Amino acid sequence: MDVSEAILKRSSIRKWKPIPVEKEKIEKILEAGRRAPSWGNCQSWRFIVVQDKDKKAGLAKAAGGQAVVRDAPAVIVCCCSIDDFSRKMQRQALKELMDVGALNWTDEILDNVVLESDLFAPYRLGEQAMAIKAGEQIMIAIAYMTVEAVNQGLGTCWVGAMSPKDVGQVMGLPDNLFAHDLIPLGYPDEDPKPRPRKSIDKIAFWEEYS
Repeated sequence: MDVSEAILKRSSIRKWKPIPVEKEKIEKILEAGRRAPSWGNCQSWRFIVVQDKDKKAGLAKAAGGQAVVRDAPAVIVCCCSIDDFSRKMQRQALKELMDVGALNWTDEILDNVVLESDLFAPYRLGEQAMAIKAGEQIMIAIAYMTVEAVNQGLGTCWVGAMSPKDVGQVMGLPDNLFAHDLIPLGYPDEDPKPRPRKSIDKIAFWEEYS
């Protein structure tokens, strides 16, 4: 299946066949997330695969009782690491890009320009800015994962309606991680009609907004 076909075929799935998902397929989906674009190479995403029935029930409760979470053969808990946007960790990530030739910077530019800029260094704007940037990054990774799931013959449903605090308690997350989304995953037991989308002329423009 090519990328365009998988994108067009992807749809939110809320009914599952009672079939376990093979570990190899889950690993390919996680790899798709790992390979997603990452701002400054920070890679602030963390993914926890949950198949335990009781934990899934706890996650469903944290998501307002959504059956799509409770009944899925697997749920990927998608978390953000704020620490990855600290000055130390961001410097390390950018240095790795410099070492492979992706960025033609000197250490002086890195330390005295990039990491001292409000535009390029979220840590300078505080924890809220760091959390926003981390959330932005994980959503890119999730998009990649949902497309790869289609390629593996699986379905997903992007669940953002949940309590990060309650999910954190269910999963025993440390303070430096927060849950951002849940991705129920399994073999679809439905074939939903294509969802309505705005026409391209309503959302895309050339040279200027009109």
